[in-house]
Amino acid sequence: MKRKLAFWVLFCGALALFGIQTMEAFGVVSFHADFFQKKGTIVVDAGHGGEDGGAVGINGAVEKDINLAIALELEKYLKQNNFNVIMIRDTDSAVGDQSLGTIAERKRSDTKKRLRIVEETGECILISIHQNHFSESKYSGTQVFYSGAREESGVLAEAVRQNIVSALQPENKRENKQAEKNIYLLYNCHVPAILVECGFLSNPQEAEKLQTSSYQKEMAAAIYNGLIDYLQANQDTGK
Repeated sequence: MKRKLAFWVLFCGALALFGIQTMEAFGVVSFHADFFQKKGTIVVDAGHGGEDGGAVGINGAVEKDINLAIALELEKYLKQNNFNVIMIRDTDSAVGDQSLGTIAERKRSDTKKRLRIVEETGECILISIHQNHFSESKYSGTQVFYSGAREESGVLAEAVRQNIVSALQPENKRENKQAEKNIYLLYNCHVPAILVECGFLSNPQEAEKLQTSSYQKEMAAAIYNGLIDYLQANQDTGK
């Protein structure tokens, strides 16, 4: 009996050390960060915050709150697996200079500060969390945008998209899009970077799901699993 117990202790230790995949709650792939030679730091950006609430859902849900909830779950999964994580915000707060006189000035300051945090981090991966909104309520589904400055951004976006579709949205046919100038953070970002529009707050069914903690955890898990797939692919190709 003691020999069997000792074997399982050693076996479980090997799983953690060498990154063998196991499944946790909400389908999270447990993959120890030390397995990756060039894992870098993961910068997690919960969009909006403070006076900038972002989109307001058809059910009254506020985008900034959902963004933060998903971002905090993602941080938890990353830290559980020994990744270095920088949270651009981890409370309901703005990031920029709040002493500026107008909302427009404060918003510009906020956006530039987010980019500056990424730049000061050095070689890293940026994952920005947002929610979508449209004038017609029929639209739904996650869409992933990616920076055009680094080829890897598109690969990361596709890995995340595939995981979200397979785990949560099998009917979602939305394609990834390269960020244009209107998405300032991604357009000016020179590290692998994506922005995940997790769903449409203008869609009644999706807005309700996005407000539940279980769906927020599942969304964070799918994003995390996509990141792991991306890192594995880079490891296999030696990039």
